[in-house]
Amino acid sequence: MKIAIIGAGLIGKKRALSLPKEVVLKTVCDVNESSAKSFAKGFNCFPTTNLKNVLGDKEIEALIIATPNGFLAELARKAIICGKHVLIEKPGATNKKGLETIWKEYKKNPVVVMFGYNHRFHPAIQKAKEIADSKKFGEILFIRAKYGHGGRLGYEKEWRFNEKLSGGGELIDQGSHLIDLTNFFIGPIDKIKSLTSTVFWKTNLEDTAFLLMGNKKGQMVSLSTSCVEWKNIFCFEIMLEKAKIQIDGLSGSYGTERLTLFKMKPEMGLPDVEEISFPAPDLSWKKENEVFFNRIKSKDFSEEPFKQASYVFDIIEKVYKENKK
Repeated sequence: MKIAIIGAGLIGKKRALSLPKEVVLKTVCDVNESSAKSFAKGFNCFPTTNLKNVLGDKEIEALIIATPNGFLAELARKAIICGKHVLIEKPGATNKKGLETIWKEYKKNPVVVMFGYNHRFHPAIQKAKEIADSKKFGEILFIRAKYGHGGRLGYEKEWRFNEKLSGGGELIDQGSHLIDLTNFFIGPIDKIKSLTSTVFWKTNLEDTAFLLMGNKKGQMVSLSTSCVEWKNIFCFEIMLEKAKIQIDGLSGSYGTERLTLFKMKPEMGLPDVEEISFPAPDLSWKKENEVFFNRIKSKDFSEEPFKQASYVFDIIEKVYKENKK
C-alpha cells in the first residue's frame, strides 16, 4: 500500500518512522518546500508543496495528516472526497463544527477514518485497560491525572497559542489526550466543573486547566493539564475497589513508562506492590498506525472514531464556555 504524509514536522516524522513494513511512503506534502525536501531525503520519498499532486495520485490509498489543528479538517475533507483513507492527528479540527464537516463528507464517501489519539496505544495504558476490564479488582471508582510540560523560550509565539491554528490552548493540546483516556476507561461524563487560566505565558489562551467531572454511575475524574510544568509529567491513576493502578511517564523527556499496581490486602494496611516498566522507545505511534492499516485491509469503516473525537470536543467546548462567563 502506498501512502502520503501531509505535514513534514515532528509528528509527521514520528508517523513515518512507525509505518508497517508493507506500507510504502510515496510522497510527503508540506507548504514549506525546504521542509518537504528535507523530510523526503530522510525517508526516500517524493516531496511536493501541491496537495493536488497527492489527491490526484491514484496509487496513493491513504493519507496521514499531521499539520497544525487549523488545517486538519479541510485537508481531511478533501482527502475523503477523493476516496483516500485518513489518519488525522488529534483533535481533528479546531472545534466540533470543523470535525462535523469531515463527518458529513465521510457519510457520503465511506472510508477508514481515525484520529490520532496515540496515548490509548501506550503499553502501560493498554495493560491498565486489560486490568480494569478484567474486574479482578472491582469497578473503577475514580480517575486522577496530571499531564504537563514546561514549553520553551518563545513558546507563546508558536502555533499552539494561535487560536486560529490551534482552536485553544493547553486544554485542546495535551488536555484532549486526558479527556480521551477518561472516555476510554469509563465512558462519557455528564457533570463538569472547571477552571482555566493563563498563569505564566503571555498569551490570550489558557496555559493551565483543571477539570472535575463525574458520571451517573458515581465515578469521578480529576484532570489537570499545564504547560507551566517545569519538569515534564504524565501521571494517570485509576482507583479500583480493591487496587490502584498508577501510570507514570511516556518515555523520552517524560521518563520511563511504568505501571504500578497497588493491590489491597483483605486486612487492608500497606498494599502489595507490583511494578512493570516499559523501557522501550515510544511504541504508541507504531501500534496506532498498525490499527489504522489493518482497518483499511479489513474495510472497517466504523463511525466510532468520529464519536470519540466528537466527545472530546463536547467536553472542551463546555469548559471554554464555562470559563468565558
